[in-house]
Amino acid sequence: MNQNTRKYLIHAGLFILTVVSTTLVGAENVTGKTWWGWGILPESSLLHFSDLPKGLLYSFSFLLFLTVHEFGHYFTALYHQVKATLPYYIPIFIPFPGILNIGSFGAVIRLKQTPDTTGKFFDIGIAGPLAGFVVSVGLIIAGLLTLPDSQYLLNIHPDYLKDYGGVPTQLMQENFIRSYNLAHPDAPQMSYFVGTNLLFELLKYIIPHNAADFPTPFELYHYPLLFVGYLTLFFTALNLLPIGQLDGGHIIYGMFGKKNAGIISRISVVGLILAGGTGLVDLLNLRENYVSLGVYLFFLTFVWNRILNKPDNSWLVFAATVITFLIQAGLKYQFPAIQPNMIWAIYAFMGVRFIGLDHPPALMEHPLSRGRILLGWLAIAIFILTFSPSPVSIFEG
Repeated sequence: MNQNTRKYLIHAGLFILTVVSTTLVGAENVTGKTWWGWGILPESSLLHFSDLPKGLLYSFSFLLFLTVHEFGHYFTALYHQVKATLPYYIPIFIPFPGILNIGSFGAVIRLKQTPDTTGKFFDIGIAGPLAGFVVSVGLIIAGLLTLPDSQYLLNIHPDYLKDYGGVPTQLMQENFIRSYNLAHPDAPQMSYFVGTNLLFELLKYIIPHNAADFPTPFELYHYPLLFVGYLTLFFTALNLLPIGQLDGGHIIYGMFGKKNAGIISRISVVGLILAGGTGLVDLLNLRENYVSLGVYLFFLTFVWNRILNKPDNSWLVFAATVITFLIQAGLKYQFPAIQPNMIWAIYAFMGVRFIGLDHPPALMEHPLSRGRILLGWLAIAIFILTFSPSPVSIFEG
């Protein structure tokens, strides 16, 4: 087997595994059943092979987005004669009850050579998010236009008739979880709460649909088109973060130059720290949280050391760490209900550790054309519209 054949088999194998993982997730979501739990859960709660076709819409929608996004990069790279790999799909399925699987961590292509001009960097970076964004919007519109009636949700959760007398509102579900957890403090119940963003809310407002049939944030994952549409908007926002060599980093580099891109990248990481860690620093419960707070302080020190990139000025890193810690403690004191969303803290770590904060310079740097500048501002607008401070959270009341 030659090297090229081996590479194609890897790409194909990862794609097939992602089809399987996303189909499993889709089937679980639309049936309310689980693949795992044989011998533990009742037969009616278990997913069977006959249920798998019900997951194909979720799988197709997710893979459509990933494929269009990555081939947007790939074909633009080919157009500019920059060698690139085919997409590597990343399947994921965690076999534990209570885990909200999504079936994939996305897909990536790898450039085999560095683009030699600023314009090529920009074009390759922006092509994927713009192409994928069109798919995401289309999925949400289709989901709104084909909303099933309330019986769909009752088929997934027949217990709702007993617990609520029908399809519950968001407030009813929140109150139910709070009451249950007060009565069962040793075995509390939790539910996944899907967030939102400006564009999702705008599409809900302008696309005709029966508002009474629209799912609550607790139920959105049961609706394949809407859930994949929202998830992929979130992935688009992740890719458009203006950090290092992310798609957003390529765009900012092209628009504002290497030096300014580095500054914007660092400001973005600070924003991720504030978004991800605020709510964690609770000095009023220091005894219960001293271990996690100690780990978080170490994390802040590590990230600030990379942001400032001044190994000889350890006092500056220390000062920045303490100031960030105290700001977050003050916000938690002032707003006790605020909760951290650690996905952004994790992404801040990935940014400074793996992605890098500074964009590599092109061999030939030049100002972008007016058309590219307009596309860049469009990408920034898309980032603002698709960013979700709390993409998916756990509600425990």
